[in-house]
Amino acid sequence: MIKITNTKVTPFGGIYLIHKRLVSDGIIQFVDNELGNRCNGAQYNYSDIVLSRIYTAFIGGDATEDVNYIRENTLNHLPKISIPSADTILRADKELSTECEFIETQNSNENKINVNNKLNQFLICSAIKFKQLDPNDKYLVYDFDHQFIPAEKYDATYGYKNEKGYFPAVATISNIPVYIEGRNGNCNVKTAQLSTHKRVLSALKEQGIVPKIARMDSGSYIKEVTDFFHEEKINFFIRANSSETLLIKAADADNWEACTINYQNMEVTSFDYKFGSYTHRIIAYRFANKTGQISAFTKDAKNYLFIITDNYKISEKEAIIFYNQRGNSERVFDIQNNDFNWNSMPHSFLEENTVYLIIMAFAHIVYKYILGLFSKVVDGLNNTSRLKRFMFKVINIVAKFTRSGRRQIIQLATNNTALLNLVNSS
Repeated sequence: MIKITNTKVTPFGGIYLIHKRLVSDGIIQFVDNELGNRCNGAQYNYSDIVLSRIYTAFIGGDATEDVNYIRENTLNHLPKISIPSADTILRADKELSTECEFIETQNSNENKINVNNKLNQFLICSAIKFKQLDPNDKYLVYDFDHQFIPAEKYDATYGYKNEKGYFPAVATISNIPVYIEGRNGNCNVKTAQLSTHKRVLSALKEQGIVPKIARMDSGSYIKEVTDFFHEEKINFFIRANSSETLLIKAADADNWEACTINYQNMEVTSFDYKFGSYTHRIIAYRFANKTGQISAFTKDAKNYLFIITDNYKISEKEAIIFYNQRGNSERVFDIQNNDFNWNSMPHSFLEENTVYLIIMAFAHIVYKYILGLFSKVVDGLNNTSRLKRFMFKVINIVAKFTRSGRRQIIQLATNNTALLNLVNSS
């Protein structure tokens, strides 16, 4: 009697290892519990849809349609999930979306903001579940910024870069995105900023996350914002917009001290400044400008920069170094754009694209978790390795899937027993 076997070979066998580990860690139950059930009669659960999208990104796909090309020889062989088509994935984004809010500014401009509380709670819970966010950490730093993403979409508007796109607000903690609100491209960064901060901190608090410090750019240099963080007893460090008042007060200060930060020679000082309902501390620093042009306010040829804070214990130099570490959190945007495809939004409208941005932020969280495990047993990986390196080291392990009768046999082209033991022991 001749047995007929069905064999498939995939160059992306590492996805099997990742999936096996994640399944053992309860990712299927977690996603379905957090996102709930789909409509009656739906063939695929949200876990099927979300994991299909994540694995497609891990393999290098940058469009939702790429799932159609890799499911036959790769994803369909993963146990305990069913792989939907790209059309089903896109329909699910619409199911998970929420209606936009419209805010009219003083200039009579209409700003479009999309708040998706359910998915943002999912994102925060994910960061906790996959050990990227520790509720017991008493020194968490809350970073907040906006990211302009060029996008030729139906409802995209022209932003400050003279391109059409969106301008989402993003909160990160420990370089992990934990909250995202969609905004149209021409939405001013200061528009409804306080409301967004309140929603972020409320969502974090629901999961037991209470940041100790907040670090923000000048978009949050608003009296109501500094009042709010001061009253919440969260130390804040915010880039203060230069003004005639600040420039004159700084130039008149007589306690400037020389220091060097990142090979830049400068002078630093600090002074009290009433802003909003409270008096806070201004950290001022200055250095020679490149043109030699003398300012009418300061009477010197120097550039002045300012940080407002309610922390009086930290030194001026330490405050500047700490604020400049915002660059690490801004790196999250580069990772999201280039590794997790924020620059390839699939929908025509902000509502569904906000869902996509949050799901791909979830992909980032899952990746960081897997990277933390696999980097311990795979040479050439560490906790900061980008997805491309991970693909070369792990994803691109050739695998052969053979089905004989009711049995599936999986063979992986690797002799890394430590990696296999890590996965099999989970």
